[in-house]
Amino acid sequence: MARAPKIVQLFHPTGGLYQAFRHLSENHPDASWFQSDNFFRFASKWPEAEPVLLAAVKGQFRDPGKRKPGGRGVETNKKETEQDIIAGSLLGVILREPVPARLNFWPVKNLYTALTSRAIVYGGPLLEQGTRLEREMVLKELLEAFQEHAKKGSVYTQLRNFFDLSDYKPVFREMGFGWHEHMNLISDTSGVEKCWNEMSSSRRRQVRKSLDAGVSLIYDPSLAQIDAFYDLLCGLYKKKVRKPLPLREFFHALCSGSFSAVSILLEYDKKIIGGIVCPLMPGRALYEWYVCGLDREYREKDIYPSVLLTWAAMEYAAKNSIPAFDFMGLGVPGEKYGVRDFKARFGGTWVEYGRFSKVNRRFKYFLAEIIYNIYSIKK
Repeated sequence: MARAPKIVQLFHPTGGLYQAFRHLSENHPDASWFQSDNFFRFASKWPEAEPVLLAAVKGQFRDPGKRKPGGRGVETNKKETEQDIIAGSLLGVILREPVPARLNFWPVKNLYTALTSRAIVYGGPLLEQGTRLEREMVLKELLEAFQEHAKKGSVYTQLRNFFDLSDYKPVFREMGFGWHEHMNLISDTSGVEKCWNEMSSSRRRQVRKSLDAGVSLIYDPSLAQIDAFYDLLCGLYKKKVRKPLPLREFFHALCSGSFSAVSILLEYDKKIIGGIVCPLMPGRALYEWYVCGLDREYREKDIYPSVLLTWAAMEYAAKNSIPAFDFMGLGVPGEKYGVRDFKARFGGTWVEYGRFSKVNRRFKYFLAEIIYNIYSIKK
C-alpha cells in the first residue's frame, strides 16, 4: 500500500530539500516560473504576499537547512539532494490587499483586509512520476496542507492551471474544490518569422506603423521609467480593469533583474506611453503578466503601444530560444471579453485548462461579492 509523504513547508531558499525542490521545478515537464525558485524569492519581496512553499518528502530527510560551522553556507548530504527525495511541490501566495488611505481606520480597515484576502496558486502542483495512487495521494496531501494556511486568512483559494489537471478532478472534488472553465492562449515562438506570420495582417500593419512613427523600445528601464509605467497601470486598473493592482514596490522588485523577468517600456517624445512585464522560465515560456499602453491617446499618430509591446515580447522570446509565449488568460468561454479579442489576433493555440476554486469563508465571500458588484456598477 502506498505511504503518504511528509509535507514540509520551506521558508528559506537554502538547504538540501530546497535544492531538491529547485531540481524538480526546473526539470518537471509542467514547470513554470510561478512554481519556481525565482517566484518563491520574488514573492518573499512582494509587499502584499505571503508565499507558501510546500514539499512532499518521501523517505528520510534530516535537516533541510543546517548551517555549516562558522555560518559558511549550508551543510547538505549529497544523497539528500537527489531527485528521489521529493515527491511533489506546491507554491502559492496568500494575498492581502493594502488598505486605501480613505479606509485606513478601525474597524473598516480590518474588514477591508478580511474581504480582499485570497490564496492563489499560479500554474499548479508539480507531481513526480509514480503510480496513479501515489500521485493522487501526494496531491491530496499538498492540497490539504496548503488549505491549512489558506483557510486561516483568505476568503477563497484558487488554482489557475497552466496545464491539464483534468485527470485529478476527483481528488480536487474530494477536497471541496470546484472546476471552472477558463481559457488561455499560447503562441509558438520557436522562430521570429513563424511568430510574425501567425499574427493577423492588421497586427503586423500596426507594428510597422508604430515603429515608423519613431517610438523607442526600452529593454533596460530605469526606476523613474518603471514608476511612469506604474502610473499608467494605475489609471488602467482604476478606469477599466477594476481589480486590485499590486503596490509600486512589486514592480520595482519584478523589474530589478533579480528574478528572471523581462521588462519592455515604450517611449515617444521623451514620454513613457506603455510597458509590458513578463516573467521568464528559460527554455520554457515567457508570461505576459502586466501590459498597458496609451492606445486611444496615440491612435491618431498611428502608434499602437499595447500591440507593439506584445509583439516586442514575443520577438524577444523567439530570439532567445524561448519556445512559447503565454498570454496568461482569455477569460471564460461564452462571456464577452474585449481582452480576448485583442490577444486572439496575435495567433497561437487556444487551451482550456480551467481553474479550481474553493470558498474558505462563505459569509465573507458573499459580502465581498455584493460590495464588488455595487462598486462595478457605480464605475
